[in-house]
Amino acid sequence: MYKFEIDDKEKVLHITAEGFFKNDESTEFMEALYEIFGSIQATEYDLIVDLIHLNVIKQDLVYRIADAFELYDELGFRNIVIVNPISILAKVQLFNIARSVHFSGTFVDSLEEWQPR
Repeated sequence: MYKFEIDDKEKVLHITAEGFFKNDESTEFMEALYEIFGSIQATEYDLIVDLIHLNVIKQDLVYRIADAFELYDELGFRNIVIVNPISILAKVQLFNIARSVHFSGTFVDSLEEWQPR
């Protein structure tokens, strides 16, 4: 499950994803992501992706996460913050994916750890 929230006042796009992503759900997520990104000026917004309740990522969906990380970077958000999953295995998977695409975002264990620059 996932949801998107845009806070135009604070200039924050908040994405929450949790549980196990299925292949059809990952396709819907990416389509919704493109639609949301078309409605905001990314360079004026912070992106917060809360993955605290995300479970292990199925191997056949790793490329979708990699695509999302690359897209986040390409759009030029002011700041990109990923809230780490509780699951250690999912956290390791995300770090490996991020490293493979040279992701520039910041990983934190809670949103309180992050301070906007």
